[in-house]
Amino acid sequence: MDKRVGGDVGYINETELLSHHAQACEGAEKLFNSTRKMGGAELSKTYQEKLEKFEEDQLNQYTKINESKNVFKTARTPITMFIVMAVAYVAHSILAFLYLGPLALLSNMVFWGSMGTLGLWVALKWKGEKPDITQAIDNGAEFIWDQGLLPVYVIAVAMTTTAAIKHAQNVSNRRGSKSKTS
Repeated sequence: MDKRVGGDVGYINETELLSHHAQACEGAEKLFNSTRKMGGAELSKTYQEKLEKFEEDQLNQYTKINESKNVFKTARTPITMFIVMAVAYVAHSILAFLYLGPLALLSNMVFWGSMGTLGLWVALKWKGEKPDITQAIDNGAEFIWDQGLLPVYVIAVAMTTTAAIKHAQNVSNRRGSKSKTS
């Protein structure tokens, strides 16, 4: 398991991690069951339970190690904060142009709040201090990502994919009609 998921190996997909874990568990249990034991079935059962507990603990440990190697999860907070800042900046510019001062001020406050939060997050991550505060900022960014940005992203990808498919169909239809007339 250490060769496939350990510290020297890069991030792998969670399903692949679970597949490797299942293979390792199967091999360990097969070896355990094929080895002769002294002490009877009841003693063997307690060691079987200890083995299963050990396997579960190992899975939790390797999952944490694997998640720490996920670059996109690490970069989610700064990316989310930059997107919030960009949207707030554009909203401020549009609202100020339309003479909607209070709303422009609100979006400006969101911009500077995001900027300050991002600066605090970077400083605390860099120093390694106050992990509870950085975790709270990460949780807030994850909430913004999951509830606000991800649905917009999914809709945008669906719309562009639909447009690309329609364009490909139009091009295919044009080529088909040109070959029939030739």
